[in-house]
Amino acid sequence: MTRPPTARDYTLLLTLSVIWGSSFALIKVAVATVPPFTLATGRVAVAAAVLLILQRLLDQPMPGNVKRWSQFTVVGILGNAAPFVLIGYAEIKVDSGLAAILIGVMPVCTVVFAHLFRVERGLGWRKALGVGCGLTGLIVLVGPAMLKQLANDVPAHLALVAAAASYAATAVYARHLTQTIPTVVLASGTMVASTVLMLPLALIIDAPWALAPTAGAVAATCALGLFATALASFIYFKLLASAGPTFAAMINYLIPAFGVLLGVVWLGERVQPNELAALGLILAGVALARTPPAPQSS
Repeated sequence: MTRPPTARDYTLLLTLSVIWGSSFALIKVAVATVPPFTLATGRVAVAAAVLLILQRLLDQPMPGNVKRWSQFTVVGILGNAAPFVLIGYAEIKVDSGLAAILIGVMPVCTVVFAHLFRVERGLGWRKALGVGCGLTGLIVLVGPAMLKQLANDVPAHLALVAAAASYAATAVYARHLTQTIPTVVLASGTMVASTVLMLPLALIIDAPWALAPTAGAVAATCALGLFATALASFIYFKLLASAGPTFAAMINYLIPAFGVLLGVVWLGERVQPNELAALGLILAGVALARTPPAPQSS
């Protein structure tokens, strides 16, 4: 049963917000000269190498049975292959603000999936209100005017919604695995499976040997693999194991909020009233979503 989140869980959530918040800028740099399939394959391959080294250092053996590798493959498809390619494709055409809103439906999907598949008991009005507050805060933050762009580039927008649903399905499915598989083994196994699945597709679709990526794109791809994929997946599975999928999904609301805060702290930008209102809604949503599950009736 999922317990109430602790201070450690909030620390993990905030750390992920910073890591994944920076990944969208890196993706934008990379996709200028690296196609989505090659970019997605490159980042999971880098992550797989890093996590396998960490796994070896921690002396955690990789399971050899078919069941475990089939589970790694499912997580790899839902959590890496599908969303990485979909987001990479969408970011060629979609503004980051609208992308944030569409990816922001992930916590909504997570709550629904977690309830339907009984990963978390007790949907409750507080948890539903928390998700609603977070989504409202996200819309206030990036501006309701962004919603008017939904009629343009419909395939790209649907790709982002599909990526959000895929991430939600990953959170719900991986929750069970985090209870029985060591975090580093789950993370590295997932990345290895993702690489094996995606490499043939990248070779066939993108013909990467014919590409001429810039040094910045290569550096962005490596940074995505090291930080936004290897380190982030390790932290994310830790958070899933301890706090559950609904709380972990609130990361999608915090990422753009942190972008605003970092702009104020590092760049001296002025905070706007709508940004303060959005931050209040998002933090209220996180607080409400941390509500522990309702007791199971006998």
